[in-house]
Amino acid sequence: MANIELSVIIVNYKSWELLENCIASFNSFPPSMAYEIIVVDNDSQDGRFEEFSNLHPSVKFIRNKGNYGFSNGCNLGSNYAQGNYLLFLNPDTELTKDKAIDEMVWFLKENPDTGLASCRTVSPKSVERELLFTNPWLLIGFVRQFYKLFNLKRIRKDFPCNAKIWNPDWVSGSVVLIHKDLFIKIGKWNEERYWMYHEDPDLCLKVKQSGKKVALLRNVHINHIGGGTSRKNTATSIMAKTEVIISSHNYIQANTAEYTNILHALFGLVALITLLFKALFSAIIFRGQRAKIYVLTAQETVKFYLSALRRKTWKSPKLDNIHN
Repeated sequence: MANIELSVIIVNYKSWELLENCIASFNSFPPSMAYEIIVVDNDSQDGRFEEFSNLHPSVKFIRNKGNYGFSNGCNLGSNYAQGNYLLFLNPDTELTKDKAIDEMVWFLKENPDTGLASCRTVSPKSVERELLFTNPWLLIGFVRQFYKLFNLKRIRKDFPCNAKIWNPDWVSGSVVLIHKDLFIKIGKWNEERYWMYHEDPDLCLKVKQSGKKVALLRNVHINHIGGGTSRKNTATSIMAKTEVIISSHNYIQANTAEYTNILHALFGLVALITLLFKALFSAIIFRGQRAKIYVLTAQETVKFYLSALRRKTWKSPKLDNIHN
């Protein structure tokens, strides 16, 4: 076998059908370099691990001892990687004829000042958001909108619509390509603070702090179905929405130098008001499960805030047993 140049690492949790389509897309549009696919199952406990791994003997399957989060699963997969480049890919993604992986690897090779690359991700409805900011204050929607409004000229200059390459603050964790040596040097994904969500801006920040750029290739794309695990049922949907809020507070805590408590309070207040407004709106318009999800998410969020005060940490309770 030729020396493996690229290791594709996919973290799975009960997303077998989507994962099947993802792997199939590699058969339809394989990268030109020698590559391996590593699937880390985050303890799905649904009895499908053996069945699925037997169906794909060319894929390396690793069973995690528990569901310790996205970052932990990615780091575990990287420990088994043989390639010089690591591509972290969501199971609900599919390759296209664009040859996006080849383009991203080529770009990193040709641009040594760039440490991490991604490409456009296209959902069934639209191109997903590309202009992403690392400033924690911009986690709040209305603050972000005012920022974009007052900086419109600069944003248009730095991110022209017809540009093939953007250098945003960060890119989505659904598609992340990085050289293995740099990945190890910056300390990998942060599994100590993030269980799910906001680990991607954290990783991009570390890349930029190392002196490298983050690049988004806008002339190629990978399809991203979206919400593969988080939309499975009511319980996982509530969990995912709550974890977004929890991880936002952790990002605020890690990256806000001044007025940290004010930002925590403002973000929390806006989050709860938004959830309750969506619950009321959904109850009037849809009169069904959607309203219940928002109400229960608000309840879980309040429970987390009370727990955070008691535990004196913003970290998700799901991280408590990660190293036990």
